[in-house]
Amino acid sequence: MTVEESTPEQSEVEQPDKKEVPRRKRIWRRVRRTCYVLVFLAVAVPVTAFVICYSMWDVPDPADVAAGQNQTITLYYSDGTTELGRIIPASGNRTSVRFQDIPEHVQHAVLAAEDKSFWDNDGFNLAGIVRSAWNNLTGFTGGGSTITQQYIKKATGDDKHSLGRKWRELVLAKKMSDTYTKQDLLTAYLNTVYFGRGANGIQAAARAYFGKDVQQVNVAEAALLAGVIQRPTYWDPDVDRDNAERRWNFVLDQMVDDGWLTRADRAATKFPATLPRDAGQSSAELQIQNQVLAELEERADLPRDEGHQIGYKVVTTIDRATQQSTERATDAVMAGQPDYLRTAVVSVDPNTGGVVAYSGGGNGRGLDYAQTLQEPGTTFGPFVGVAAMLDGMRPDQPVNGWSPQTIGGIPMQNPAGVTCSPCSLRKAMAKPVNTAIASVALRTGTQKVVDAAVQLGIPQELHGKPTMTAKPGDEPDTRIALGMGSTFVRPIDLATAYATLAADGVRTSTHFVKRVEDGAGNVRYREQLSSQQAIPPKVAWSVTDALSEAGDEAHVKAAIRPGTRPYGDAGANAKAWLAGYTRNLATVVWMGSDQLKPIRNKDGKDITPLAEPAAIWRATMAGYAEVSGR
Repeated sequence: MTVEESTPEQSEVEQPDKKEVPRRKRIWRRVRRTCYVLVFLAVAVPVTAFVICYSMWDVPDPADVAAGQNQTITLYYSDGTTELGRIIPASGNRTSVRFQDIPEHVQHAVLAAEDKSFWDNDGFNLAGIVRSAWNNLTGFTGGGSTITQQYIKKATGDDKHSLGRKWRELVLAKKMSDTYTKQDLLTAYLNTVYFGRGANGIQAAARAYFGKDVQQVNVAEAALLAGVIQRPTYWDPDVDRDNAERRWNFVLDQMVDDGWLTRADRAATKFPATLPRDAGQSSAELQIQNQVLAELEERADLPRDEGHQIGYKVVTTIDRATQQSTERATDAVMAGQPDYLRTAVVSVDPNTGGVVAYSGGGNGRGLDYAQTLQEPGTTFGPFVGVAAMLDGMRPDQPVNGWSPQTIGGIPMQNPAGVTCSPCSLRKAMAKPVNTAIASVALRTGTQKVVDAAVQLGIPQELHGKPTMTAKPGDEPDTRIALGMGSTFVRPIDLATAYATLAADGVRTSTHFVKRVEDGAGNVRYREQLSSQQAIPPKVAWSVTDALSEAGDEAHVKAAIRPGTRPYGDAGANAKAWLAGYTRNLATVVWMGSDQLKPIRNKDGKDITPLAEPAAIWRATMAGYAEVSGR
């Protein structure tokens, strides 16, 4: 058989069925037609819907939007009926300005921060909308709203994270761009956007931050104002200098990238000084208001200006009786004290994470000391015990409590009159046995102490900076056992950590807001609790057992830990703490000053944890027990 020849069987295999070819063509024809229809519908349906919505929905009037931001935000105690305070819009703190009165560098700063393509886009950013839609589908928030979309959100009062809201924003943003000039849109936005400090609009913001008119604002000041728009409560320099400066740098760098600022001028620009925030006001009520506003802004995406537009009712976690007891005791203890003395009080419900009582003291600038980083002193000792027990150490295991001794290359000694030899881990936690606790930290590993503190609720970093080490990645030295060296915590975080111990090792997110309702009673936000078993219950029980011994010695039916940050070798203290808890309430009281110096009371005596701080701590705990019957 030649190569050209083939068998009949081969011919049948190689020759396709003549009927099969038309059948395949018909199938592919149907597929193509179906695809054409789907593509047509994918384009025609949204376009048709857009045209219909465009014709039906009216764009907001800028004058009406500005006038609508005049509702009162009312705060209530945890019972939901007793009023805690009102946040009233500063109606006199709004002055609309014309486009020609807004300096060009102010416009550039805001556009660099919020919408670089403003002059060229149609009111919306398609890539931002797709990103926002994806975030909604995947459970995240955020997107890429243009200035026009932000204005629409403000005008409609619709803050839901939904595809429907984004669709409405898109349609109305396009219609606003067709209805108003870009200059009118930017002016309307700058006259209504919220900048913090109760200031709606760029003119009010310039007055609130710098005490000047917007026409006098320089480039550095413009960049600061533009930077706070995204988080106007948190990124106020008087609240969070680090984040405010970070955002300020971002805005200036964007201005350089867009050709609105030369590199030479950028290099010569210095961070501007601002007026004191709420100067002269340091009441606990104001500080609670600030924390509530910050929490709503950060967790619920409900900024203050939207609250003034809708008139929110905010039910806080603050208990009235406990708060009043705290304030009365704080006022009584601080009356007549030296001007440099500062104090802060935080009480947290271990079962819910709700802040029950709160007072951040003050220094004439409205500074909230419950949010400041302080050396925790010997209140840090229980965290060393937790780390050791997590590492396998028993509470009754003997440790070296001799004093003085050098531990990890650092000379250490116990407070006067404190001896513990032989000493157990339990005894070392109950008493301020500095050498024993430091020895345990060295044996366990100081990084494990950091890890234990983080598990209990102490942030490992704040504003991008480490709180328990000098540099990121460093391992702390043995001074961490005594809450010194590079170890810093905020009073509110120490209260969170002690609340975790009180809750048998369950850490719950600390918060101020239970729920938010609009004027019609609709719930716009509920507290978002995040709880987890941070440490084993057995470890928490062992710490509580040890600290309860300290409570017995202080004639207090609670687990307590007095804490000091000593000053010099003469027995004086630079910081004095009393941290303690029952199963139902954890309270931390701090006393100190703005400088590292001995703190003394009005009689010239050294302030100790079981004196002035204890008086406030007892009153706070008693106020809660009275109302709760516990």
